[in-house]
Amino acid sequence: MKMFTKKIFAALLAAAVSSVITSGCFAVDSDEWKNNIGEINLDSMKVTGSGVAVDGNIIKITDGGDFNVSGTLADGMIYVNSDEKVKLRLSGASISNSAGPAIFFDNAEKAFITITEGTENYLSDGKTYSTEDADSVLFSNDDLEIKGDGILNITGNYQHGIAGDDDVSIENGIININSYEHGIKANDTLSVSGGEITVTSETGKGMKADLEVIIDDGTINITSKQSEGIESKGTLTINGGDINVISADDGINTGNESTGAEKPGDFEPRENNGEMPDMPNGGRHMRGDMPMPPEGSARPDAKVPQNREMARGDRMNGRMAPGGMGRGGMMDEETAAAHAITINGGNIHISAEGDGIDSNGGMTINGGTIIVDGPTGNGNGPLDSEGGITMNGGTVITASSAGMLQLPAAADGINIMQVFFDGEQAAGTTVSVKEASSGTELMTMTPTKNFRAIVFASRELKSGTDYTIYINGNEYESFTVSAGTTTIGTAGFDGFGGRGNGLRGNPANGMENRPADLKSVG
Repeated sequence: MKMFTKKIFAALLAAAVSSVITSGCFAVDSDEWKNNIGEINLDSMKVTGSGVAVDGNIIKITDGGDFNVSGTLADGMIYVNSDEKVKLRLSGASISNSAGPAIFFDNAEKAFITITEGTENYLSDGKTYSTEDADSVLFSNDDLEIKGDGILNITGNYQHGIAGDDDVSIENGIININSYEHGIKANDTLSVSGGEITVTSETGKGMKADLEVIIDDGTINITSKQSEGIESKGTLTINGGDINVISADDGINTGNESTGAEKPGDFEPRENNGEMPDMPNGGRHMRGDMPMPPEGSARPDAKVPQNREMARGDRMNGRMAPGGMGRGGMMDEETAAAHAITINGGNIHISAEGDGIDSNGGMTINGGTIIVDGPTGNGNGPLDSEGGITMNGGTVITASSAGMLQLPAAADGINIMQVFFDGEQAAGTTVSVKEASSGTELMTMTPTKNFRAIVFASRELKSGTDYTIYINGNEYESFTVSAGTTTIGTAGFDGFGGRGNGLRGNPANGMENRPADLKSVG
């Protein structure tokens, strides 16, 4: 009798739950929108499917659906205003609009762009907009997801290339963006999990988010001519991928409140020494090789062993030096976490005029290969973190000025070598490090900028082992690695503000290895 009662109760409960769901008390993700399949032919301006209509040069979509878009639309727009999900499959589409976005998701439960395999698509806008509700060629007021195996070319003459008021996620596809301001902008989270993204920004950032940036995989090439490469006002996490940044300011940044130019004509061009270098090729690089530049340009070459093993312990190898007040860990935990940069993997190559990687919170390096070329000015450094830098794994190689070096606090087993030259070395000078007994090469780098200091942090630098530094293939100096930081040479007194040596690391460790008379490099 007891068992029978339980069965009846279970049946009644199941029926009640089913009734509640059916009545709409619980939201159910319906896929009914997928059944509305339509065609949008921009050549003939003929459309099929429910809730899609032609109004002059505007395609208006008011129902959820999956619409294939092909053909050419000059000075027009696809406009979406629906309470349901809407997917646009770009299949050889070309849309230009002189007075607004090419594609405008004004309202949708979620916006999808699929780049059809084997097709190339073009979107562009004009220098002025007739609406204040959008500010990019491809714009969504709601979550925007982009994927596919085709090519999407975007030219943003007004402000941004791609922008969303909520989340923007890119799963795959080949996406090329030339933008006046930001290449890709999200008011909430910007996430990249694959694909090949190339951004050239005239005045803004390559990629920007107000909440967080998450990069899991893919190839990202950014040239930011007057600003930062990748910026998050909140947190930034890199788990993998090949990331190549050339920037006139910081390469990667968190917590920066600057917004850049708001409209064409509002931006005051910043001074920059020389033209921006060519963007390196963004292919995947084993053993931490720096990206190959286009044919005919100088090859920046850095080879390091790849080791993403997580380390235990948290022994501090670095400390804040004079002139570094407010940096090197003197920050409350809440602020450090709110603007944290976390690097768990990937191959990251940055060529920056500002700081290479700049966190206005904390910075944690757990894996991956980080190569920073520059900066050349003593007021910036390759790594800069207000909340200090913790290194548990991975490899770091930098070639830069000597004025504002900040070294990581490295876990046990990770050693740091920093070399200060007695004069600025010319771009194109090759620096390499080899194990003295075996001749095994641990690192080689040919910076594309002038440099005064080299930093190399890796588990491959073994305590008590002898190594030799080579300059352009010639032996420069031999040294023995000490646990922690081994320093060769001195930064001198030409650092930031002309005060002290400008170091934020721990120059005491390994100072016994400094040669009595630092050799000059011819």
